[in-house]
Amino acid sequence: MHGKTTAIAVLLLAMLSGCGHADARRTQAGPGTPAQRALQAESMRADCMRDRGFRYIPYVAPAREKTTDELREEAGDYEAMKRFRQRNGYGVFAFYVYPQEFGNPLVPPDRPLPPDPDPDPNHRLMAALSRTQFGAYQDADTACYLRAVNDVYGKDVTSISDQVDQANAQVAESARSTLDRDPRIAERAGAMAACLESRGHRIGSKLPTDMADRGRRAFEAIKRPMGTRIPDDVREEMDQPAGALFEPDLSIEQARPYLDREIRDALDDLECGRDFYPLFQPRKTEIDSRVYEEFGLTPLS
Repeated sequence: MHGKTTAIAVLLLAMLSGCGHADARRTQAGPGTPAQRALQAESMRADCMRDRGFRYIPYVAPAREKTTDELREEAGDYEAMKRFRQRNGYGVFAFYVYPQEFGNPLVPPDRPLPPDPDPDPNHRLMAALSRTQFGAYQDADTACYLRAVNDVYGKDVTSISDQVDQANAQVAESARSTLDRDPRIAERAGAMAACLESRGHRIGSKLPTDMADRGRRAFEAIKRPMGTRIPDDVREEMDQPAGALFEPDLSIEQARPYLDREIRDALDDLECGRDFYPLFQPRKTEIDSRVYEEFGLTPLS
């Protein structure tokens, strides 16, 4: 459980417009391993793109191997969580203080990136397109990707952001219906809340899922208004709701005071949740992995 907000490895592009074979039959969350289903979806995507006059090479990115500390964090290990939090807090403002490490796209790398040992071959195909061709390619690829998700995973998604939103909603519902109803976890969440209140923190809901996300959510709420409003034409293309904001563009100096506050909060949270996280976090990690796989997505630590 990194304080890094769970993210999804997709781009928010265009709305679904239908693709390829009108008589393609949907499978009900097709059998096989996640890798096999991903390859099946990629093959369907390539067929659909060919029908639209474009070349697409099926490609499944190799899974990133997690570090020992990341695995321990996902198990609720106190020492591993402390190592992360005493430097990064929940990972909200660390995104700006350590931009290269957290992959902030607004900041260029401070050193050359190592070559990708298994690059996506479609990047080279897209680089050869004109601007007009690239726009048409993106529209076709988004539609074909969504059609493959619908057919292989049995999910009625109307856009890529809808796919992400549905997965996140199901993760939240699954966690609420199981973890919040577990009496042992609820008891430890209550003790954690009492401890935080004794340290001066304001606590709202004491449900386990809310306690686990309390700190990150609080600092996201501080950060969010710092962003600028997305112009309507760009917002619609990104499939974002009215009033949506860009991520803030903060310098290291601007973000540092917020990170210092975040670290103090995160360490209090960890100390008070020392008995809570080892019970809660492994089960939450399992829910994340299972649900995102059902939607053809990969949760990122």
